[in-house]
Amino acid sequence: MKKRFKLAGLVFLGLILFVTCKKETPAPTASFTAAVNDGVVTFTAVVTNDSKYEWDFGDGSYINTFPAPVHTYSQASTPTDITVKLTIKGPGGEVTTSNKITIPAKTKMQYLTGGTPAAPKSKKWRIASGAPTFNINLATANFLPNYKSYPGGILSAVGLSQVYNDTFEFKSDGTLTIHPNGGGIFAGYVYCALNGVPNIGNAGGSGLSYIKPFTAPTNSTFQINEGKNFTITTSPDGMNSSAVTYSNVMTLSFTNGGFLGIKDFSSECIIQSITDNQIIANLFVSAVAPPQTQLGKPNLVLNLYFEVAP
Repeated sequence: MKKRFKLAGLVFLGLILFVTCKKETPAPTASFTAAVNDGVVTFTAVVTNDSKYEWDFGDGSYINTFPAPVHTYSQASTPTDITVKLTIKGPGGEVTTSNKITIPAKTKMQYLTGGTPAAPKSKKWRIASGAPTFNINLATANFLPNYKSYPGGILSAVGLSQVYNDTFEFKSDGTLTIHPNGGGIFAGYVYCALNGVPNIGNAGGSGLSYIKPFTAPTNSTFQINEGKNFTITTSPDGMNSSAVTYSNVMTLSFTNGGFLGIKDFSSECIIQSITDNQIIANLFVSAVAPPQTQLGKPNLVLNLYFEVAP
């Protein structure tokens, strides 16, 4: 009887000690910070009495259990606020803390190249054969009146199908590589004629041509200019010229022979819109043979659609 009483006492004492120890185990504490670099976010937690981490990144992705995770968010055209939660579980219980972070809007560099200088990538673009239209407008302040309109893919019908094979590779380090996959490059006929450049002639009387052969320039660079007041001297009638300013536009400017879409006297172009898979650009062209005083001054503007090339 004494032994049974002694054993029961020891069990009761053990229970008391267990409950006491459990009560004395402190609950975990948690806080965290987030370092945002475009869509890449590095999380740093400060916790106590932890045994398990559970990160809810707030974008519907998986629960992450790493102490200091790095997570990549999709970026939109506008900044996005996201609430991130961290739950810490430990012997003394669990605690949840949350912070709101702001994912910045995708930059024009990201749309154009697919990356950033910190996370380099490149993206190839080509003139879209399936574009809704191929418009040629006068190089006036409002690109009006329209000079000629053609259906998308018209270049194939006038013997310039090679144009759709050539690509322009923009890299997030600011360099440009032109790939003349069709054996040459799209060009203005007047540019070719006045510079003695070999070309496939004046396609359909359009003033457009194709340089063949074509050696791509080396060390070309580009710059995205947002909110620019872009001034260029144009000669819409081919006889008289004046400076035209396009206010608050985005342009692409180039060095070392770079250009987008078409080789002509002017390389800087206006980017009307840009998304992940489409660019609509206004490219200046001299397509009417001018008098000597108007050389190099564009009279027309091509309104072209570009698509991402494989």
